[in-house]
Amino acid sequence: MQRLLRYVGLVIAVLGVAFVGRALIITWPEVRAAVAGANPGPLVAALGLASGAIFVIGLGWRRCLAALGTRASVRETMHWYYVGQLGKYVPGGIWSVVGRGEMARRGGVPASVGYGSVALSLVVTYLAAILVAAIALATGGAGRDGQYWPVLVLLPLGIAALHPRVVEAALRVARRVLRRELPITVPRWGVSLGLLLWHVPAWLAIGGATWLVAATLDASAPDIRAILFATVVSWVVGFLVVAAPGGIGVREAVFVATATMLGSSGVAAAVALVARVIFILVDLIGAAVATSVARSRTKARTRSEPAEPAEPATRAGPAPRR
Repeated sequence: MQRLLRYVGLVIAVLGVAFVGRALIITWPEVRAAVAGANPGPLVAALGLASGAIFVIGLGWRRCLAALGTRASVRETMHWYYVGQLGKYVPGGIWSVVGRGEMARRGGVPASVGYGSVALSLVVTYLAAILVAAIALATGGAGRDGQYWPVLVLLPLGIAALHPRVVEAALRVARRVLRRELPITVPRWGVSLGLLLWHVPAWLAIGGATWLVAATLDASAPDIRAILFATVVSWVVGFLVVAAPGGIGVREAVFVATATMLGSSGVAAAVALVARVIFILVDLIGAAVATSVARSRTKARTRSEPAEPAEPATRAGPAPRR
């Protein structure tokens, strides 16, 4: 059983790749029609900006691990992150957490720290998203459709939930329910808020990548603040609707409803679909590169390790005389 559990993260990653491939096949005709004749330059730039955003979030998880008392190399953490997070595309809502948590545990991280760091990472990541949405609103009236504004209420609630007293209370309840000790270092409030701020540039880059897609498909070059608001809110709602794997469908619907600055709902839908494919490619490429780097490092380490000295052969004594 223990041996099987070691490979749970990898199994989830394989399933994630399968569901990602299915999503690409389903959406590809619409995406191809949307980008027909479009300038590829901004789309390539969007892919680069999206890659940087996801990499920053992965590094943020490494900082969460350190905040809970475990230090890991960038190479190890990014391997666990990219491979484990493919689980978000598996229906069920919890598989990205299980995927990352089990990949970290397979790498030697205590289970309580691995899963706790994933939970902390998700909380600070999406609180940072809500903060960026609030900034977009405050700096120019972006996002005129008010039905999603209540999402912003989660920001003060989430910041309060990061307070050590609240976290300690939650851990006490978890220990009673699970009937086991959970050895987790509760970070100071200032450390948690610092982790939140770390993720703000990532969301600016995610919004920027989506704006590049919008500017490519819509000649009117919509207000970047409005696109930023629509993008971030759609990601947050897609995350909250756990039944939708990877927020597929939900994120696009919210973006279309919120991106009222685009010429039509058809254009907004095309932007959402193309942006979705770009971020799927980022996940797949990141997982492939991180796995390749991890394997090459393992092979190099194996070659550099000295071979164990062979036991000296037992020499035969002289044959007995007859």
